[in-house]
Amino acid sequence: MFVNPEIPPDALPRAESVDWHPLHPDFVRCLQAKALVRMPVFIAIAGVGHALVVNVPAFSRGGWIFPWAWLLLLVPALWSLAWPVVAVPRRGYAVRDRDILYKTGILWRTQTAVPYNRVQHAETASGPMDRRFGLGRLTVFTAGTTGGDLRIEGLGEDVAERLRVYIVGKLRGQGERMDSAVEEGAADVEHA
Repeated sequence: MFVNPEIPPDALPRAESVDWHPLHPDFVRCLQAKALVRMPVFIAIAGVGHALVVNVPAFSRGGWIFPWAWLLLLVPALWSLAWPVVAVPRRGYAVRDRDILYKTGILWRTQTAVPYNRVQHAETASGPMDRRFGLGRLTVFTAGTTGGDLRIEGLGEDVAERLRVYIVGKLRGQGERMDSAVEEGAADVEHA
């Protein structure tokens, strides 16, 4: 028989009591390196525009725009280098017996919990820059809409793979044997 007992609000676990694990320490540098790789593209576009204004008489009336355009290009460039230093330390994940949690945000904070019984599958991935820094991304796909999927970037490659194996093991009912492997991986991140 199905039983659904009522739980008083005072008995609910508090999110503040969750033991949050930080992301890999090199994730900040990886995001900054990705920003540095993107910058030459924007500089080249602005440079072509500037060359057109200077060299094509039909565009010469707009020459006053480019000193401001170069300045406006500098602001997002500096922002993309500074923002990871502020944002990454405020992200974290937690693995519990029945779900996985992820928190992010500075001004608008989000805490997402994905129960294992809603998970369809999990995968890890990494791009060239991520591999250079030894990072991976864990994506947990849930049943239903794609808005319920969980994506955690900035994990160490080994931690991302251990989490994937743990979650897949939970789907197969083997998660209890893998709890120690995930705790060991989280300890490795904290000591890095």
